[in-house]
Amino acid sequence: MSGFSQSLKVKTFNIDSGKVICVLNEIDAKELGLFPGDRVEIKSKQTGKNCVAIVDITSSMVAENNIGFFNETTKLLGVKTHQLVDVSATPMIKSVDYIKKKMQGEKLSKEELEEIVKDISDGRLSDIEASAFMSAVYMKGFDIDETADMTKALIENGQKISFDVSPVVDKHSVGGVNGRATMIIVPIIASQGLYMPKTSSRSITSAAGTADAMEVLAPVNISFEKIKKITKEIGGVISWGGSVDLAPADDKIIRIEHPLALDPEGQVIASVLAKKASVGSKFVVIDLPVGVEAKIKDRKIAVRMARKFVEIGKEIGMEVEAVITSGDEPSGLAFGPALEAKYVLEILEGKRFDNLAKKSCELAGAIFELAGLAGNTKGYKKAVAILKSGEALQKMKEIIKAQGGKIDSSAKIIYSPLNQVFKAEEDGIIQDLKVHGFTKVARLAGAPANKKAGVLLHKEEGDKIKKGEPIYTIFAENKVKLASAISYAKGNPPYVLKTVVLTKVR
Repeated sequence: MSGFSQSLKVKTFNIDSGKVICVLNEIDAKELGLFPGDRVEIKSKQTGKNCVAIVDITSSMVAENNIGFFNETTKLLGVKTHQLVDVSATPMIKSVDYIKKKMQGEKLSKEELEEIVKDISDGRLSDIEASAFMSAVYMKGFDIDETADMTKALIENGQKISFDVSPVVDKHSVGGVNGRATMIIVPIIASQGLYMPKTSSRSITSAAGTADAMEVLAPVNISFEKIKKITKEIGGVISWGGSVDLAPADDKIIRIEHPLALDPEGQVIASVLAKKASVGSKFVVIDLPVGVEAKIKDRKIAVRMARKFVEIGKEIGMEVEAVITSGDEPSGLAFGPALEAKYVLEILEGKRFDNLAKKSCELAGAIFELAGLAGNTKGYKKAVAILKSGEALQKMKEIIKAQGGKIDSSAKIIYSPLNQVFKAEEDGIIQDLKVHGFTKVARLAGAPANKKAGVLLHKEEGDKIKKGEPIYTIFAENKVKLASAISYAKGNPPYVLKTVVLTKVR
């Protein structure tokens, strides 16, 4: 270790911080010439292990001559409370220079992107530095080479699941709409001898992510070994991707992007394809919903992204088909984990066949065509036949049981008795059902944290409705959240009603 070093006593805190940081008393920080956000090199006298950590400074949390560690740093060094570590200031890391380079609009090399990804993954970049990087990517963009290099860097930095079965297939939706198509697609695909180890996300801004909805039916926090075992034996799995660290740097990048709602195009493509490659997918269908209520507002942007998905897929040995779909209306009529899970099971049970069912069959059909199980334009009919035959329902029941779940029937999912029905105040036609508006109402009602909270629509766009008929119902698990959702819905109606009588003349 170079420069001035100080020996400090460890104090551990059983807290997950999400990064490698240390907490210094302000007196020790001054002696070492450190400010918040600076870095120190730390070496354990007991274990001999060392790491670089980001500095936080306190006047009371740790005493003078002590240093505080959260779980991540404690684990890296293998230390315990009261043990001694050597601490010294360390110069700024190279990644910061590369971030500045991107901020100036310059192209980053493969090696520079690899360094940044590694430092994000290892927690060596502060939140401010990592945020600066994502802001630079958002404003300056990635060209096709940078996107490919970023994808490869994310793949190499994470763990991979290696299957001894094939073909392994997958799908991904860029998002912005409700409806859990994945929970319909996986059993359709798995019932035909293909393998689909689906690692899905939890909600960030929606009323439910696939992992949130699937968790209503079965556990989704599944290990590498169990994902491999279930996929090999059953053909499909629907798990939470955060439980297996497939691309840890990407998970941290997503957390950085969320507060500012940043979705840099190149990073989105790299993020999606890296995770698909990490589970060995060879055939992947990408769903790009477009519309004023979706994340992608412009069809031209969707077409550009579609071409990049296909091109980057080829770079990493993956056959990709990007499908541009409508994001202008709700995908199904449910918003919220339990409501969406029940809705999916009703589709699998043959109780309804609406736009969510059709979309799911379109995407499943595209996978069949990519993998050679159906000729061009024949995939959709094949998927519909499988869904209507009951094969997909049976396969879903097998997946639920294999994951340790017990709820395999829509009848077993009960709505919350605490609810409010919104009815039409006049005769008319449902002109517009606003996805963003209903999502907001569902989240105020408690979704996705409260599994039974959400919104259920009773009408589709274009439906006629009479005064007094229900348009939608809000469900909540407590009165405070129900009142909050009702208040918002009254002040910001999430639908537009076109009245039948436009003008009266006497």
